[in-house]
Amino acid sequence: MVAKIAAPVHDMMATLNSVLAERKRYLPFYEAIKDDLIAQFLSYEENNGNPEVISPLTIRDYTRTDDEAVKRKKSLINLYFPKVDTHPFDILSDMRRKHGLLFCPSCGEDGAPDTLDHYLPKEYFPELSICLLNLTPMCSRCQGEKSSDFLTDNNERMFLHPYYDEIRQCFFNIDIRPPFRSPSAFIVNLNAEMELGIRSVVERHIQGVAFKERLEEFCEIKHLHLLKIMADEREDEDPFPAARLIRKFLRQEQKKAVNAWAAIYYQSVLDTPELLDYLDNGELPDYL
Repeated sequence: MVAKIAAPVHDMMATLNSVLAERKRYLPFYEAIKDDLIAQFLSYEENNGNPEVISPLTIRDYTRTDDEAVKRKKSLINLYFPKVDTHPFDILSDMRRKHGLLFCPSCGEDGAPDTLDHYLPKEYFPELSICLLNLTPMCSRCQGEKSSDFLTDNNERMFLHPYYDEIRQCFFNIDIRPPFRSPSAFIVNLNAEMELGIRSVVERHIQGVAFKERLEEFCEIKHLHLLKIMADEREDEDPFPAARLIRKFLRQEQKKAVNAWAAIYYQSVLDTPELLDYLDNGELPDYL
């Protein structure tokens, strides 16, 4: 996760109560589980969604048979797929589309995310399928990479939580290897000054969403784009120095998030004096 974002504006408990009030089928099951559902939602909020602390409910405790437990687990999951005129259809729609984001908070890639991820997967926590604090905007690529993982074999959480984890610094820098006309590599590194308390979960998070490979591929494209910009700039009668242009680009990207991909790339360019000199004075490729 590269950015802390605002939690949903809708009331989580009011949403749960509205959904339960609409139930017409399987009423004995919902009556039996209601109090523990409420307690689980409150526990989620109290513990910041941390799976090291929160355990799934055992659905079999609220049914008469194993077969019924399997079916009611599916019923809980299906609450996430409401009909148009039922709760929480409109709320989920707003959370997918009206978040105001220009990037995925899980990885930093450009583009407004249009899916919601269950931070604690509904396959393991079906009772949290409509817990609003458990639903976070995410790009489809991150969602596919993350899948239903949430804990390591050592019972450590695998992912940062975009509603709870404080992100105040840029986590990454890129080692841009010469020749700068066509770099031999873009190596993504974690910043050495990262706070120790968060470093280990950041390492697990970026591995879980294939962050490094994706950012390195992005940098290849972004670098070619920068070379084209510098080639055009050299045609001007009074061209701006590369550092001045890139600082301007960096400020624009950092307004999205300090860990937005382009922000990481531009900051890394500024931190590479040899590259800045090449952009101003070196021989740019002919194919631009």
